[in-house]
Amino acid sequence: MSLSYNLRFRRMNPAGRVTLEKEGELVLYEKGFRLRGKGANDQGGVVSFSDIKELVVGDGRIMVHTFLKENFELSGIGSSFDQLVRDLYKIQNDFLVDALFLKQGKLIAEFDAYFEQSNAAERDLGMGRAIVRLYDESVVIIPSEHDAFSLSIHFMSQQDFDDDEYCVKITMENGVVVMLSQFGSNYDDFQEQFYATMSQMYQAVINQLEYQFIDFNKEQLVKLAHLMRKGKAARMKEIAKIDKELAKKVEECIFKDEMFVKTIAPLRAKVDDEHLFIGLSVADGKKEIYKFIIIFALPSDNVIACTLGAYEKDIRKVQDTYFFRIVMDHGVPEDFVAQKVSEINQAYLLLNFVPDPFYKDKRELRNSIYKLAIRKLSYLCALRSSFLGRCPSILPELFTRNFDKVVSKSRVAIRTPVSVELD
Repeated sequence: MSLSYNLRFRRMNPAGRVTLEKEGELVLYEKGFRLRGKGANDQGGVVSFSDIKELVVGDGRIMVHTFLKENFELSGIGSSFDQLVRDLYKIQNDFLVDALFLKQGKLIAEFDAYFEQSNAAERDLGMGRAIVRLYDESVVIIPSEHDAFSLSIHFMSQQDFDDDEYCVKITMENGVVVMLSQFGSNYDDFQEQFYATMSQMYQAVINQLEYQFIDFNKEQLVKLAHLMRKGKAARMKEIAKIDKELAKKVEECIFKDEMFVKTIAPLRAKVDDEHLFIGLSVADGKKEIYKFIIIFALPSDNVIACTLGAYEKDIRKVQDTYFFRIVMDHGVPEDFVAQKVSEINQAYLLLNFVPDPFYKDKRELRNSIYKLAIRKLSYLCALRSSFLGRCPSILPELFTRNFDKVVSKSRVAIRTPVSVELD
């Protein structure tokens, strides 16, 4: 059943010039809303949630900024204004939870709480009442008057529960901090469910690693599981700190196909353990079935490369290698390696190991499930803007030729990426 509100609306071009102004109604649907004027013959036009860039609420008006060449001003709503704001955000957020891949795994529990979000620079990113949904691998925050967002368990760096103040502070690897409080009588339940979810996630990873690396003890595998949550790429130097033999075994899992090793040689020769990152997502440790990601950081050449693939015992399913420029306003490329690796890890893991949104033209993805993700997810936008090219990882001569082309084009660090035509 759709919801409708009487109002006045104006359509404007990017320069702010009004191109349409009418008295009419807004009708809310599952994937967007329709604005139409008074009169039975006015069918109006539909604004899809996948085309909305931002909602700005204030002074009895709602500004709808879109990714298209038009924006909308909604006003004259009267006493129904607050209800429209709540309904608009509620229905849009239901859409965003799926469209932005916010939920990871199955729903465990749902809570009502108060949230406060800030970034690494301590800039306020929003606060207010919200529904907090705990999934197998993420905490999804659905505010009543802000866009929904997600905290992936795999990218949390710290969780601090304050039992005196009945609140929790969650710090993400990118510096974002979220405070959750005012759970009412459900604080203890949230804490218990959260820790149980974390424990189950780690145990599932460890169970498969124990089969994959049967010669290593539980303590070592727990540390490895922490570094490679869900299969995110970890720095080889950090893996070696756990155990050097374990680090060698991890490498062997990747470099066990002769043709792949031969093809990737130009990249492998240029990186040490400080600049090599490997991730394994083990589906079946007994049968040696796993996906992998390997990232090569070449700051001296201003390049980050990653190869995706999978193995079923000795059957290789190596995909392509993707090349990205290290884009920066200041500093040196070395300082931005970790940030670029994080962008790749998030795009790869949170979008379910599919590389298409890394690089495909937005026209190819306009009817795909990634349409809104490539517009709104900051890590994905940054990754796409720095994309240089891709190349098959099983053709040595072609790979070497294209690798040389990428390096020659990427050494000058500029903000506008240079597209490299690969053979």
